[in-house]
Amino acid sequence: MEDNELYQVKKSHITKIEDNSTYQAYSNNQVRDVPIEEMGILLKLFLDKAAVNMGKESYDKPESTKESILEFLYRDFGTLQVVYIGSAIIRGSLGKYGAGRLVPSTVYRWFNEVSLEYERNRRHEKLARREYDFAFDLQKYPLGSAINKKIEWYESGKISIDEWDNYPLKAIAEKIAQGVNVTFEMFKMK
Repeated sequence: MEDNELYQVKKSHITKIEDNSTYQAYSNNQVRDVPIEEMGILLKLFLDKAAVNMGKESYDKPESTKESILEFLYRDFGTLQVVYIGSAIIRGSLGKYGAGRLVPSTVYRWFNEVSLEYERNRRHEKLARREYDFAFDLQKYPLGSAINKKIEWYESGKISIDEWDNYPLKAIAEKIAQGVNVTFEMFKMK
């Protein structure tokens, strides 16, 4: 048998979480929206993979471990999507969130870590959307007029180049869009 054939045989025995029909059905759902029986199936899938990642064929007391994790999962992490839960367990088992045994307290710590990452990502996306809206809504934010106004203030000596960023372009643009006659005094630094 050639090396390539050996690889094909081994490859056919690899089970991927992404190929699981339950995972495909619920991966983008929040935990609280997944029936507990289905979440139990997913959690077992994640924990089995984590056990292998951690050098074991299984983990201690699989049923009580799963039940304990399900309890705090719905109570404390119900708003996280299933994909984040799976990520927390898999990445945690690979050492991303520090060392530990595959027990509920360790898994809880992993969920906390991924929850913090999730919140940071949400804030970042929200900020990016707000910046995108600001940059491309030229009716609401006539940026060209606001830039011209700041240039006018600079050329007249009302602001220096070092003070340029102290005068908020977005606020000036909003006032212009509202039809307000924007003056330097409206934004003058105190």
